[in-house]
Amino acid sequence: MFSFIVMKKLNLIRLSLFQMGFGIMLGFLLDTLNRVMTTELRISATIVFGLISLKELLAIFGVKVWAGNMSDRSQIFGLKRTPYILLGLLCCVFSFMLAPAAAYEVQVGGAELSALFPAIFTDIGLLKLSLIFLVFGFGLQVATTAYYALLADTVGEDNIGKVTGASWTLMVLTTIVSTRIVGSFLDVFTPERLITVAEVGGLIALGIGLVAVVGVEQRNAEVKEGKGKHALSFAQSLQLLSSSPKTLFFASYIFISIFALFANEIVMDPFGAHVFGMSVGTTTKLFRPTMGGTQLLLMLITGFLLGRIGQKRGALLGNLFCIAGFGLLIAAAFIRDVQFLRMALVVTGIGLGASSVANISMMMSMTAGRSGVYIGLWGTAQSLAIFIGHLGAGIIIDVVYHVTGEYVWAYVSIFVMEIIAFTIASLMISHVSKEAFEVESEAKMAELALANKG
Repeated sequence: MFSFIVMKKLNLIRLSLFQMGFGIMLGFLLDTLNRVMTTELRISATIVFGLISLKELLAIFGVKVWAGNMSDRSQIFGLKRTPYILLGLLCCVFSFMLAPAAAYEVQVGGAELSALFPAIFTDIGLLKLSLIFLVFGFGLQVATTAYYALLADTVGEDNIGKVTGASWTLMVLTTIVSTRIVGSFLDVFTPERLITVAEVGGLIALGIGLVAVVGVEQRNAEVKEGKGKHALSFAQSLQLLSSSPKTLFFASYIFISIFALFANEIVMDPFGAHVFGMSVGTTTKLFRPTMGGTQLLLMLITGFLLGRIGQKRGALLGNLFCIAGFGLLIAAAFIRDVQFLRMALVVTGIGLGASSVANISMMMSMTAGRSGVYIGLWGTAQSLAIFIGHLGAGIIIDVVYHVTGEYVWAYVSIFVMEIIAFTIASLMISHVSKEAFEVESEAKMAELALANKG
């Protein structure tokens, strides 16, 4: 009995390590490679942010729901979640290692806005890079959906906030440490060094992923009551969403909240370059460690306090700090004071840390005993929000800069959009009810099952 408890605790610790590998890869893509493409290679922000947002596009077309359903209802070598996690991990690592070299093959850098869109359809390098980001996106959606479902299967509701907080804390910590190391390595910047970072980082991410998940899931495990009772197609999931007011409302809340949380994540390093004139090494060492370090601390604190303060209160508190933080970032953009910028990043990091853990924990607990189906559905709303947020930020930067000739107004526009989104999410959160959602889910699932039999 004692050895079983120890093994279970050890497995939970291992599972919490999984996102460290994605922290390495996403930190590099969202910060360093993003910055290099927009400034050094002078590729349009619309194209760069659009490429990065491709990792979310496949989820919008049902990859998350497909992965969730398949891992709910099928077994491969006696395992439900692990095969999909490993498939996604391999796709991510392979495409990640190819991305920097492919970025240097893109030929549309420096194109005028009016000539941009004809050029993107004839640029072979851009098409190649688009395919690489699509493969990365497929892997990311499949791996994370199956991973969250495995967490929901393995972790009791009393501990889900702690494990989620620990998992995301480790991911952010890894991102901070890796970007700090990368920033120092790239103080002497060359394309060859950039490619080396991706190759080494990809191998490390693969090793972490294998250690974290292989052997955790029990073979031929019995499905708990309620889990896997219903496996829905993407069309049926949309039908469930459209016919269930409580489900639709929570999906809308997730959309607004995730949009607010993630729309800023790819603009910070270009913001430092365009508005403050910082180098690649400086932006890499400043933004992620400062804002991300504060976010890391608050994610850890919030994860362990959620049982006391509640998920909704934790999200609301985080939203309020985010509103204040983005207001300070707007002020920093106008006064061009680096120390004031650091203070704004700290306040924003506090809000992002509290809000992200609270919202993700809420998302993982709103499954009504059907983790694959609902995590796939919430994840689709999340990916749609990130896709629109990333692509929209790129369009805003290009259009506002084209109209005003000033980058500062472009970034201010994005930060104002963030404040509006966090305000809307704060107004919605009091109307979220887990109990009402579960009652509605039971009834709607029964209706769908009856319709399928008919």
